[in-house]
Amino acid sequence: MKIFIFIILISFCFFSCDFNPTDTVITNHSDKYDLVIKFKSSDELVITPGNNISIKTSTESGGMRLEYYSPEKRLIMAHEYASRIYNFFDRPSYNVSILNLSGQSGVLAADDWMEAISFTSSNTEQSYNNWLLYTSNPTFIAKTNDGYLLQVLCIASGSLFKVTIN
Repeated sequence: MKIFIFIILISFCFFSCDFNPTDTVITNHSDKYDLVIKFKSSDELVITPGNNISIKTSTESGGMRLEYYSPEKRLIMAHEYASRIYNFFDRPSYNVSILNLSGQSGVLAADDWMEAISFTSSNTEQSYNNWLLYTSNPTFIAKTNDGYLLQVLCIASGSLFKVTIN
């Protein structure tokens, strides 16, 4: 009798499982950036801003393991594992203002957290409202056009980073 109950329990476990893969939904909530995403069991997928796709969830071991997505420093991912939903949103962004006291022209960068900004040798503050920084903890690097490093001081004020180059 115990063997009979054991066989029923084992068969119940196997046959009650859902063998049909469910869909995984990936939504790109960005206003600006195409999302490129790759899972172990899929080809590289491209999702335009404001759109989503549905793919069959793989039953392979590690099949739905996320290998990469990009632009990683522009989008942030929110993943609901139980419901197989991936949402991607624009990262919070900050404006940049530069006061160049070095007297030299050059480029300000932040480890790909923003597009590089070319600055002039002017001693007046230059505001870059169209140049967005996508981290609240940047490491700024300023180089002259000749490749020399310049000292950078940074003060965050709300949604603005004031950068002084010496």
